[in-house]
Order: sequence, then structure tokens, then C-alpha cells
Amino acid sequence: MFSTILKAKSSSSNLLLSKRSTAIFTFQRFLSLKTLTTPNENALKFQADQQVLPASSDRSSYQITLLNQNQSPLAVTLFENCHAIQSILIGGDFITITKDEFAHWNQVRPLAESIITSHLKSKEEVINLDYMSQGTKEDTTPMTEEEKEITEEIEELIATKIRPSIQEDGGDIVFLRYSQGTVYVQLQGACTSCSLSDDTLKSGILSMLNHYIEEVTDVVNLAEVEFMKFEQKMKVKRGGK
Repeated sequence: MFSTILKAKSSSSNLLLSKRSTAIFTFQRFLSLKTLTTPNENALKFQADQQVLPASSDRSSYQITLLNQNQSPLAVTLFENCHAIQSILIGGDFITITKDEFAHWNQVRPLAESIITSHLKSKEEVINLDYMSQGTKEDTTPMTEEEKEITEEIEELIATKIRPSIQEDGGDIVFLRYSQGTVYVQLQGACTSCSLSDDTLKSGILSMLNHYIEEVTDVVNLAEVEFMKFEQKMKVKRGGK
């Protein structure tokens, strides 16, 4: 929300200034939030017409569940008011809500949309700044020069060709590591519990990577619990920081 204020200027004395009224014109931008369906019937993408994540974020998105909801004031409000929500993916200019399969969108959607709109208009933090400052979790497993080169190529392909199309469908992909022909990733958001995630993994991601990097022979998606174990392992390697 922003305002442009134009004030009439006086070219005479204070007396003239006191008699002249000041003209103030306010231009107010209203938040537009589009609700988009995804390939996952239990996930909806809420597309904003403004940035959701601050420019200082070094991640493309943040996956929030009940386990780490305290890292996001918005997530806390959503989980408190709508118990059917299972996970929240907060991207650069979108938010994807995944609900449990027994809930109906006609109950979840209006509430989620109202909370998201209200929070974004308030300009409150969407993700805690101290959480963002922790940076991404990098695998420090020793690699050969060839593996380093392949890893860099994989990261570039994911960033430029794979992630944009996945985010278009309300999901995201986190690259974890490359080892002996296998690429380990985590699919997030709408991709988490989607029946088409295996097709996305094999037909889409693997085919794309193998087309450009023949050394890649398989792609493995780590489940949420395995991913959290991986993050904890990386934290221990960095000395608990």
C-alpha cells in the first residue's frame, strides 16, 4: 500500500499560506489475490500481484508445517484458524495451501483467502527475518571435481528450467545433493501429496536433467520427515549453528 501526496505550494506570505487549503491526493493500491487450482486437488495457489517474500530472502520459497509454524506469523494465524490446513508454501509472489483430503474447499478457501489478504495488507512479516538469515542448508559431503561440475549444472537447470514450471503449478523443488548418478530433491507445496508427483519426478525432472546431463540416471524425492532429518544432519555438520 502506498500513498502519493501532492501539496499546494504557497509563493506568498504565511498569511496567504494559512488561507490557502492544501490539496492532498492519495493513490491507494489495493491488493489483488487470485486463487488458482493446481494438479493437486488438495492444494490451491493464491497468486498475489506483489512480492510476498522480501528481496533479502535467498530461498525461492519456504515450506511451513505445524512443526515449524513459529517461523511464520502468517502460518501461525492460518493453522490456528483452519485446522484442515496441512502445509503452507510461501513463494516469491504466491502462497500455496495444502489441506487434508477430508475437508472441503468451500470451507477452507474463503477463510484462507481472508487471512492471507489481511496479513499482506498489514505489511507484517510473512517469514521471520532471523529464520531467513539462517540461509540455505548445503550438503558439505566431499565431492570430486566432476561431481562439483555436475552439481553446478544441475542447480542451474533447476533454477532456470525446472523450478519456474513447478512454481507455476503451486509447488517448488529443493535440490539437496548429487551422488553417483542420482539427484536428491524435495518437492514442496502442491507437489507434496499430488498423485502426479511421480510423473513429475520421472517424466519431467529426470527427463530434463538427463537430456542436458547424461550422467544423471535417477531422481529421488525425499519425504518431509527425511528432509528434516537431512537439514538436521547439515546443522550438526556446521557445528549446530
